[in-house]
Amino acid sequence: MIKQTLIVFIFFVSLINLNAQTFVVKGKVTNNSEALPFVTIAVKGTQNGVISNDLGNYEISLGKGTHTLVFQYVGFSKTEKVIELSKNLNLDVDLKSAGVSLNEVVVKAGEDPSYPIIRKAIKKRSYYNNHIEEYTCQSYIKGLQRLISVPEKFKKLVKLTTGEKFDSTQLGVIYLSESESNYYFKKPNLQKEIMFSSRVSGNNQAFSFNQLSQMQFNFNQNLISIGQISDRPIVSPLNKTAFLYYKFYLLDSLFEDGKKINKILVKPKRKTDPCFTGIIYIQDKTWRLTGADLRLTKDQKINFVDTLTIKQLHASVIGDSIWMPVNHNFSFSFKFMGIIGNGYFNASIKNYNLKPGLKKEFFSNELLVINDSANKKDSTYWLKNRPTPLTVEETKDYKKKDSIEKVESTDRYKDSVDHKRNRYRPNNFFTGYTYQITKKRFTVSLPGIITSGVQYNTVEGLNLSYNLSATKAYENNTKHVFDGRVRYGFSNFLWGGEVGYNYFYNPKKFSRIGVRVKSIAEQYNQQDPIAPLVNSLYTLLMNENYMKLFKESGAEVNYFTELVNGVFLSANTKYVERAALKNTEDRLLIDNNSKLFTSNDPRNENNFDSLFTTNRAYTAEILFSFRFKQRFVTTPNEKIIVGSKYPRLVVGYKKAFPVFNTVADYDLATGSVSDVINMGLFGRLGYRVRGGAYVNTAKLFFMDFKYFLGNQTIFNTNDYLSSYRLLPYYTYSADKWFLEAHAEHHFNGFILNKLPLLKKLSAQEVAGIHFLSSNNLKDYYEINFGLENIFRVLRVDYVLGYGIENKVRHGFTIGINTRL
Repeated sequence: MIKQTLIVFIFFVSLINLNAQTFVVKGKVTNNSEALPFVTIAVKGTQNGVISNDLGNYEISLGKGTHTLVFQYVGFSKTEKVIELSKNLNLDVDLKSAGVSLNEVVVKAGEDPSYPIIRKAIKKRSYYNNHIEEYTCQSYIKGLQRLISVPEKFKKLVKLTTGEKFDSTQLGVIYLSESESNYYFKKPNLQKEIMFSSRVSGNNQAFSFNQLSQMQFNFNQNLISIGQISDRPIVSPLNKTAFLYYKFYLLDSLFEDGKKINKILVKPKRKTDPCFTGIIYIQDKTWRLTGADLRLTKDQKINFVDTLTIKQLHASVIGDSIWMPVNHNFSFSFKFMGIIGNGYFNASIKNYNLKPGLKKEFFSNELLVINDSANKKDSTYWLKNRPTPLTVEETKDYKKKDSIEKVESTDRYKDSVDHKRNRYRPNNFFTGYTYQITKKRFTVSLPGIITSGVQYNTVEGLNLSYNLSATKAYENNTKHVFDGRVRYGFSNFLWGGEVGYNYFYNPKKFSRIGVRVKSIAEQYNQQDPIAPLVNSLYTLLMNENYMKLFKESGAEVNYFTELVNGVFLSANTKYVERAALKNTEDRLLIDNNSKLFTSNDPRNENNFDSLFTTNRAYTAEILFSFRFKQRFVTTPNEKIIVGSKYPRLVVGYKKAFPVFNTVADYDLATGSVSDVINMGLFGRLGYRVRGGAYVNTAKLFFMDFKYFLGNQTIFNTNDYLSSYRLLPYYTYSADKWFLEAHAEHHFNGFILNKLPLLKKLSAQEVAGIHFLSSNNLKDYYEINFGLENIFRVLRVDYVLGYGIENKVRHGFTIGINTRL
């Protein structure tokens, strides 16, 4: 009886194993023998599928029996293959191109037949944007970047700056990563993504930042934002005003599963408009978008890359009623100063669930979570779970860099590299020197003579300011940072210096605590509105000694942390002695006999003797910063702030206590609100409003006044959204109350990109208005008009100012381009 039972048991186990047996189907997808990368291969009637790799190869495991494989690729006719599996199978597939090539398009008189189709698709946008209440899906994203070639000049530059020969083995793959995520969505716009696996070639401690949400371009929206790649959003071919921006041409009509698909060419009406060029596919009668193959070039003023190609493939999820994207592909190429490269990011999406029953409480302002174990998956896991086989190039890169990482992670290797790298070379005298103990995550940095502060002013004469820093870091992103500065004036023989220490102890809260001790010359306005180099040039060449200094000696303790998401606390307290300094130097390179140097007294340019008596101050200041509904990304060791649709609000209070032999006694309350508003094709508007009042002025010294970021030179080195271009540095500082407001609009080339000359300069228009009112200056205005992004780095403004002595001031300023 036992023997018979055992035989029956073995029989049923054999049947189970037979049914559970899987076989491998693999092959290559081509078009006329040319490999097709990122083709979607789905098992009909299921959500199971894979994609072909960069060389067109694919591989899928299936059970015994009959299956139908569906091969889909943007721009090619869908192909189905019925297979009977009882063993491993090699299946190569050649896809047929759908329609004609772009250069075969013939423009005919009258309205192209694509226009009625586009009108109907535009009318259906609202429906397709709202017909799905919620869904979840799973994505696999691979990213790869290659360095194809570098010029000889670049190799020589590497040799000059590092002392080492450029390693030609660095050509080829420079970045390769894979990740898997679960994505969650609920109307109106609740999103969350959880990355549960991640791999970066050559760095098993790193995480991929491949976000599906950043690749899901919805062409049913009016504008498509592509982040840092473009300062301007891109107009969708299905924008409600698309006919103002695009020309459309019907290339062909295809039939898939009995459904008519219209293949439509889209081209910008104007070459420099922020528009795509390429092909979109729209299903007849339903007027839904089923695919897109679009590109951007330098004509659209994109950044970092020369071309960007975006491909998107949609497929039915529920019958023919619901279609969702199943593949997103971004491919790019770049050429910069002779350096040539390319790459791609490809997202394959599966396991859609359109009724997951998500609760609103599941969502928060946390957009992406990277699990602690995400980078702990081994090669066996990836071999089993990646939906596309690695190419030979990718396999070699993983093996090579993983092997290199094992060697480079040893203390012996780190010591040998440090021994070579830490050698002091003659060029370090000019460019700076860095000493490292890599295995202990310890770094010391010293500036070179070029980057150190060689300055000239009328108080110290020629002076040298030398900075240094040391950092001890840990694997959990905590660190100790030491910094110091030594300063010596050759005219007044004044030594000065400061040393600081900060402990960054909680990266997820941005928490740090620090202490600083100093005795050094400082500007009265400790926001340092006057750049030392600019002041040196104006002093030596133009008889204008704008910078005014005093000596501050004492100690400070500071603290910063995030209390809850979007609420930050900053606090500091310091005890200092303030001493006056006088001019001791009057030499210059070009002497203008009509000008004399002014005194070092900011309040009286003719007062060369009595400035102020030495005094002491003990102050405490606390600031709260609020960014409501702040969005962020969480990694195992840090928090990354993404932004918020609400303004930033800051409130603060500063108190000077007349204790411990100090005399300063005042209270200052302040507040500010600021934001940057994205206005689509019309650019970005940034604004900042600040105000404050001294609620107690029992004993107030000039360095305790509220200063504003003014400027009296042609160079603007201050924050554009916090400063004035024509306001004197010290004259109108406030000692009772103040209100300042700043607004600047960056047009992002909305007008100038249509002008050929300025288009070549990459210039973009900018305009702003600035206002100041205080107890010492009533209603001061500035208006500026300018060009920014000139050759990507420069900004020039023409400024008009009114309110000082009821006169109109004007002038030009030059500065470095900054982005809001």
